[in-house]
Amino acid sequence: MPTIYDVAKKAGVSIATVSAVLNRTSFVSPELTRRVNEAVRELDYTINHLAHSLQTKSTRTIGMLIPGEGTPDPFFGEVVRGAEDVFRKKGYLLIVGHTYNHVEEQTRYLAAFRARLVDGVLLFQAPGDDPELSRIVDKQRPIVFVGRVPSGIEADIVANDIAAGTRLGIEHLISKGHTRIALVTIEKSLSVAELRLEGWKRALRASKLPADEELVVKTEMSVESSTSAMQRLLKVRNRPTAVFADNLLTTIGILKAIQEAGLSSPRDLEVVSSDDAEWLNVFRPAISTIVQPSYELGARAAELLLKRIRHPKRPHEKVMLKPELRIRA
Repeated sequence: MPTIYDVAKKAGVSIATVSAVLNRTSFVSPELTRRVNEAVRELDYTINHLAHSLQTKSTRTIGMLIPGEGTPDPFFGEVVRGAEDVFRKKGYLLIVGHTYNHVEEQTRYLAAFRARLVDGVLLFQAPGDDPELSRIVDKQRPIVFVGRVPSGIEADIVANDIAAGTRLGIEHLISKGHTRIALVTIEKSLSVAELRLEGWKRALRASKLPADEELVVKTEMSVESSTSAMQRLLKVRNRPTAVFADNLLTTIGILKAIQEAGLSSPRDLEVVSSDDAEWLNVFRPAISTIVQPSYELGARAAELLLKRIRHPKRPHEKVMLKPELRIRA
């Protein structure tokens, strides 16, 4: 395997010049740059990132873990895209893994990230005790918790204001005359499920409506589980006339159950969804949504992680992003 010394010898320049050209750390004349690049191509030279990282104590890589359960959710795709755009501009490589919301997978990935000397981690935390996560927090390694607010951990956090978003959706349904409003949320989502329930209760109580927890169903993040959850709600004696869905996959499952029961939305049961997608603009029935700033969530988390890498001793930050109500006809 050719080395940087071989490239320097073939190009007739110093090792420092080769390094400057490849890493773009200082100006090199066009002629010398051309000679170095030609030598690199002819020798098929590749930078040894492992050796480089040992010298610089930085691999310029970031590890990111998302739940990735069941059918792909466009929400997480936008979060990853936001983070990746920020890291790309700063010369970092983003490695993304799916935990499927299982703490065992999270542990496995975090151990792999540690072995590969990633510079930092963005984490949608899975429920359960994780020794690798405890190690990161105890050693004060760069990490940002994304989307889910950890309990009892001092760390950087970027999340959407779930309670406020849920309240917006419930208030919209109340304004349309609904008094029996169900909530379908994700069981294994740590703080998210609790905040959804909080927003649901606050909106109902502010309008002096009963918060009947018989209308709250926790399910898995999949279309099939959400369909089953909605089928259970349809069997309630005084069934709901509206439902707030935790995410787009849940929304699809809810609409599927409504259709299979021979009902229609919004005539028999109106649906509001958290999360948004372009295809909802042509979807019938039209679904009003709570727009989560998913791209901004990823971008802000990436910026905060880079800030932590540069300034490891600074105070921790908690950034809460505001969702918006998008009303469709």
